Amino acid sequence: MDMLPAARSVCEDALALARLQRDGRAWAVLAWPSALEANPIAAFTAARGRRRTLLWNEGEWMLGVGDAAAVASDGPGRTAHLTAAAARLDCRCAIAVHGGDATIAAQLPCLFTALSFEDHAPGPSHWGNGLSGARMWLPRRLLWRRADGSGWIVAALGLTGGDQSPGRLAERLIADPTPVMAGMPATWPSLKTDYQERVEDVVSLIRDGAMRKVVLARAVDETLSSSVDEASVLTRLHAQGGAETTVYAHDVDDGSLFVGASPELLFSAEGNRVVAMALAGSSPRATDPAEDQRLIDALMASTKERKEHGVVVEHLVSILRPRCHGFAIPPAPHPRLLNRLLHLETLLEADLRQPDYLELLQALHPTPAVCGLPTPTAANYIARHEHLHRGLYTGALGWTTPQSCRFIVPLRGAILRDASMTADKRAGIARLFAGAGIVETSDPAAEFAETELKFEIMRSALQ
Repeated sequence: MDMLPAARSVCEDALALARLQRDGRAWAVLAWPSALEANPIAAFTAARGRRRTLLWNEGEWMLGVGDAAAVASDGPGRTAHLTAAAARLDCRCAIAVHGGDATIAAQLPCLFTALSFEDHAPGPSHWGNGLSGARMWLPRRLLWRRADGSGWIVAALGLTGGDQSPGRLAERLIADPTPVMAGMPATWPSLKTDYQERVEDVVSLIRDGAMRKVVLARAVDETLSSSVDEASVLTRLHAQGGAETTVYAHDVDDGSLFVGASPELLFSAEGNRVVAMALAGSSPRATDPAEDQRLIDALMASTKERKEHGVVVEHLVSILRPRCHGFAIPPAPHPRLLNRLLHLETLLEADLRQPDYLELLQALHPTPAVCGLPTPTAANYIARHEHLHRGLYTGALGWTTPQSCRFIVPLRGAILRDASMTADKRAGIARLFAGAGIVETSDPAAEFAETELKFEIMRSALQ
């Protein structure tokens, strides 16, 4: 397929658009059909060094490579800043489709968003030297395999009204993104080992009425072989994740890789129709079917787990109700069966009055499933006592188009550094993250054991 004529045409349109802007900036966006494999691992590894973000569900995946435009923001109003930036970008994109179903144009531009758990970045950490509270970007190259099996490649290029050669711009537009120089690795802060003592403290505060729930996270470090085999890690994560789990991988600016398999959808939307998920309450699984059923029944009957789940549902309803038309609330959660864990899950479906996806993201995050209630009090406790910069872990990672969106909560994850980034150059290292929801009936040893069980998911993927 000769892409140059279509690329030249959309670049000419973008140049004309740029000349109408005060700052002389616009973007050319060109989409064309491509036969993409159901498994994205080969495409992901081929783009190494080019700032990648992969979101992989069963039957559908997106891989963003590089960025043609990016905006970062910190503070409580971070998503309002992103919303304004997205609106400006949307009206400055010249969009064209070459071949295939031209209705894909209504889904462009597609923007990726990464939201940290914290509003502000604390400075150099295991997340590199410059992780922001929120970042939104237009991928330089997007590979999108949709649920119906169709595949698309979307190229984007920023240009200015002063550019004079549409032909050269067209060649740049369809060329592969260039490698990005990684920053200097930051020193990883030391980890606290007093998790059970902190659980005891939280339980006391909850019993005194200071809070209703707090989600406490912890991290552990694991030594790796001299090189990180990205393909093997992703393959194992996908194999053990299940159909409704999202495998994600995101390049950190210092050259590390944040990777994991999350069962939790924050929300997704098609037009005005939104689906939000409450996922809280956990139990291990058993290999024996009869024992597994006993564990399922015990989880469904557990006062502690049902209460932990209930506060998450309550939070989602309080956020969705003023933003949506009337909707039904399921009377009880259902069990969510993963390979190693059981969860309580409730799905809420509603019709938004106004499909402002980023505003809803700001309102929903963080849910009590990853923070606690009341949210400001729990977040303040976590900031003062957890001593762990969560960053993208328990943040939000996803994408938006003018007509749809999908955001997950990155859980069951780890930051990987290969040997070239470590002090002795002989072994890589992984920092694994996990957490547990604490209520007044929580047992410190049991909550610690729950985090260990969650660590095993990533440990098995790193073997």
